[in-house]
Amino acid sequence: MGAFANVQDARIAKTHAFFRSPRAFVETLAEDIAALVRKAERAGMEACVRLNGTSDLPWENLGGETGVPLMRRFPALRFYDYTKSPARVRAFLAGRLPPNYSLTFSRSECNGETALELAAEGANVACVFATKKGDALPKKWGGRPVIDGDTHDLRFLDKRGRIVGLRAKGKAKKDESGFVIHQEGGST
Repeated sequence: MGAFANVQDARIAKTHAFFRSPRAFVETLAEDIAALVRKAERAGMEACVRLNGTSDLPWENLGGETGVPLMRRFPALRFYDYTKSPARVRAFLAGRLPPNYSLTFSRSECNGETALELAAEGANVACVFATKKGDALPKKWGGRPVIDGDTHDLRFLDKRGRIVGLRAKGKAKKDESGFVIHQEGGST
């Protein structure tokens, strides 16, 4: 969640716009993505897009007015997201999602077993640890290698079957629900 009220307000406004008129929202988003691609090309850079910042929408199925999902409209563009949907992650692992769309499973206090199962199947799983900024994340969790997810957010660059370790930030530093993993000794 954004730390500033204006960021939260903007996210809420976008969510309302999407649910009021999803097809029109997707068309506006497609125009914004096309502009982003042009801007990146002018700067000699490669654009990539993460659509679900605070939502968990199945963008691979949302086609707007044309009926064609954004990933298929922009086949050269990399899309990536986090999701709590095991079905979507398994579809990604099976190659049933667009090839330019990458998903990382988000572990929560409610889905730890599923997270480990998906990691064993080859999915990357984002986990939040009670590790302080500047301290090393555990080397392993659930027997799987942990990579430092705070170094960048380009999850599609990660090797498969990894635990994407994130340090608790903001309100999560005080979390006691089980969402944040409190782990001693560097590995589990």
